[in-house]
Amino acid sequence: MNIKKVFKYLPSYPHYKMNVFSGTNSFKEIKGIFEVLKTKNITDGKYLNEYKESLEKRLKSKNIYTFASGRMGFYTILKSINIQKDDEVIIPSYTCVVVPNAIIYAGAKPIYCDIREDDFNIDIGKIEELITSKTKVLYAQHTFGQMCDINSIMELAKKYNLIVVEDAALALGAKLENKFAGTIGDFGYYSTDRSKVINTGLGGMVSVNNNNYMNNFENSYRNIPYLDQSYTKKIAYTFIINLITLNPYFYWFGKFMNVCLYLTKSVSYFLDEIFIDKEQIKDYLYPAKLSNIFAKIGLSQIDKLSSNLNNRRKIVYYYNDILKIYSDDYLEDSKNIFLRYSFLVNNRDYWEKHFSSKIDLSIWFKTIASGKDNNFEDINYKVGSNGISEYVCKHIFNLPTHNQIKPEKLKKLLKELKESGDIITKENIL
Repeated sequence: MNIKKVFKYLPSYPHYKMNVFSGTNSFKEIKGIFEVLKTKNITDGKYLNEYKESLEKRLKSKNIYTFASGRMGFYTILKSINIQKDDEVIIPSYTCVVVPNAIIYAGAKPIYCDIREDDFNIDIGKIEELITSKTKVLYAQHTFGQMCDINSIMELAKKYNLIVVEDAALALGAKLENKFAGTIGDFGYYSTDRSKVINTGLGGMVSVNNNNYMNNFENSYRNIPYLDQSYTKKIAYTFIINLITLNPYFYWFGKFMNVCLYLTKSVSYFLDEIFIDKEQIKDYLYPAKLSNIFAKIGLSQIDKLSSNLNNRRKIVYYYNDILKIYSDDYLEDSKNIFLRYSFLVNNRDYWEKHFSSKIDLSIWFKTIASGKDNNFEDINYKVGSNGISEYVCKHIFNLPTHNQIKPEKLKKLLKELKESGDIITKENIL
C-alpha cells in the first residue's frame, strides 16, 4: 500500500460511520484476551475443547475441527480425501479467490459453474454438464448467507459418486429441514473472521459429516501445527485494535488509523489471496489450527449467535420494507440468514459513492473470484465463459446486517435508491 492510498483515507469530520466489519463483538471480549495472554496457553489450551463442544452442540455436529481460517479448513478437506493432480472441483463462478486458490494449492483444478441471478447461488441445472471422469468434488456455496439447493447437489453427488463440500463461511446458523448449513454435505466448513457471521479475530472450522472420511481427516488434522505464539499475539492485538477503530463512532478516523498501523506492521491479517502457489505464503503457516486465545472469543460469540441472527433478520426486514426485493416467506425461511442483503443495480459506482458518507459498504463480490481483479487464467477461469456471474459482478449491491448497523440512518438513501428506478432485481423475486 503506497502513500497515495494513505491520503485517500485521511480522517473526515467526526460522525457515526458504519462498515461491514466486526459488528458482533463486545469490549468484554478484550478482557478474555488479556486473561489468556497472561497464561502460557495462548495457542493450545482448554478453551479449544470448550469451543469445539459448544460448536458441536449448536450445530448438531459430532465432529468439529477448528482452524486458523476457513480456507485452511477447506484445503485440509481436499488433502484428506487424497485429491490428485488434475482432479476437478466444480465451484460457482462467483466466490472468493481463496476458494480456487485452496483447490490449486491441493494440486487440483477448479471448474466454474454459472450462478442464478436471483439468489446468487450455483445454478444446479448447469452442474451436470460439467461433470467428467476427473470430477471429484461438488462445492455447495451458500452465498451471502442464503442456502443453495444443497439437496439437489447431494442427489447429483450420489448419482456420480462424488464428494460434497459445503461452504457455509457466510451462512453459520442457517438451517434447512432441521439441519444446519455445513452439516448436510460430506464436509462443511465455516469462517469466523471479522467480516463473517461471528468474529473470532481469525478462524474457521470444519464439520466432518460422513464417517467414511473421518479417519483420514483426523490423521490429516493431527499433523497440522498451531500458528506460532508471536503471530498469534499479533492477531490478538489486531482484534483489540479493530474493535476500537472499526467501531462506527470512531470509524471516520479509524480506517485511516488501520491503514497507518498496517503500513507500520503493527497489525496483521491473512492476505494470501494474491498467491497462486502455497509456498509463496511466508508470514504464517498454511494450514494451521485455531489458537486457544481465539477459541475464548469464539465461546462468547457462539453464546450470542441466536440474538445475532435475530438482529440481522430485523435489519433485513427494515431494508426490505423499503426496497421490496424479497418475499416475506423467503425472509422468514430459516435457510436464509442474510449476512448481506443483496440485489442488483444499474449504476453501482454512483450508489456506492452516494452511500459512502454513512457507510463503507465494501461490496461483495465484484469479480468472479473476489480478491482477484485480473489474470483469471491463473485460477483456470476463462473470461466470458459464465455470463450471469460476470453480469452480477458488475451490478451487485449489498448491505451489511450486523449489530452495529443502524438502518434508520440509511432510510433516506434507501428511499432515494428505490425511487430512482435503478434497481434491476425484480420485487419479491423469491
